[in-house]
Amino acid sequence: MNQWVALRSLPEKREDAMRRWPLLYRILLVNSAIVCLGATAGTVITRNLAQQSTLTLTIFFASLGLILSVVANYVLLRYTLRPLLSLQTVSQLVAQGDLNVRADEQDIDEPALLRLAQTFNVMLDRLAEDTLALERSRQLTERLTQQVISAQEEERRRIARELHDETAQALATLGIYIDTLLQSNLGNDMPALQEKLRQIRELADRTLNGVRAIIADLRPSLLDDLGLAAAIRWQAQHRLEAAGIHVDLQIRGEGRRLPPAIETALYRIIQEAVTNILKYAGASYVEIDLDLSRPDAVTARIEDNGCGFDRTRIHPSSETGHGVGLFGMHERASLVGGKLQIDTAPGEGTEVRVAIPLPADRPFAMPDGLGLPFAAQHS
Repeated sequence: MNQWVALRSLPEKREDAMRRWPLLYRILLVNSAIVCLGATAGTVITRNLAQQSTLTLTIFFASLGLILSVVANYVLLRYTLRPLLSLQTVSQLVAQGDLNVRADEQDIDEPALLRLAQTFNVMLDRLAEDTLALERSRQLTERLTQQVISAQEEERRRIARELHDETAQALATLGIYIDTLLQSNLGNDMPALQEKLRQIRELADRTLNGVRAIIADLRPSLLDDLGLAAAIRWQAQHRLEAAGIHVDLQIRGEGRRLPPAIETALYRIIQEAVTNILKYAGASYVEIDLDLSRPDAVTARIEDNGCGFDRTRIHPSSETGHGVGLFGMHERASLVGGKLQIDTAPGEGTEVRVAIPLPADRPFAMPDGLGLPFAAQHS
């Protein structure tokens, strides 16, 4: 019985011993076996053909020998190179984006390939950890950016409210006092004083108009009370047209209200685009196309015939800081799930396109205080 067990374990021991050979030696052994087999078979076939010298039979046996050699070589090499094929499959899956796949180390008996598979798996583990850390960092950055923007909007609202309730009201009251003095006998008896009062009245009016413009830029009541379309129309009339720029404004679905987060993001993007046109473009014509009619998305396009710019030279980390506004536009679009694209070149004008999806199952709500109507009026 023990002898029979020893005889049975002998092939297994030989197989294990062969597996411990380096891959190079195993491939050399396989090819040597094929060559020996081919030489032996060729000798036998040659002797048989010497007795029956037929051309057709010779071609047949030669072809058969060639086919058998190729098949045997393929089968043996595929079996021998199976670990490499497995690593190749894993690498292809990783290249396609599957970072959860790992090389099966148990099926690899070649020491060098086993070390390669282990190193490959360790690299994938580290890559998965780094990817997870980057994703967490991205989510944290997105939340922090949202909080910063929300705080910024709330601060804009607070400053605008204080300017309206304090500064604007004080200037308006000052104007009333001046009008009272101009209509009094004191003003009629002293022409020089009357002229000074008129100058003070004009200065108060200009200051009041400037404060109202600042309030509109900080947080326009039109955006909260009448919606995005009215706020964009105000931007076109009171900023672009007031600067002598011809504006072609097209708004579809004007009566539709959007979630406050999307209205604020779109308004700030278009406001930044208008500011860039006024500061840098030197444009004489601007086209604004706002589509609020689609059920699945809202789109906007702002195009000017200005000087354009080289995008490769504009970056928020540069010393000039000119890219901060463009970076903010991209961030605002991204935070509400949208995409922003800017097409420009020196001397060819600039086109800004933004599209924000409106999925029915995605809630859009501003933090507390940002979606409530702003009571400040400009008139």
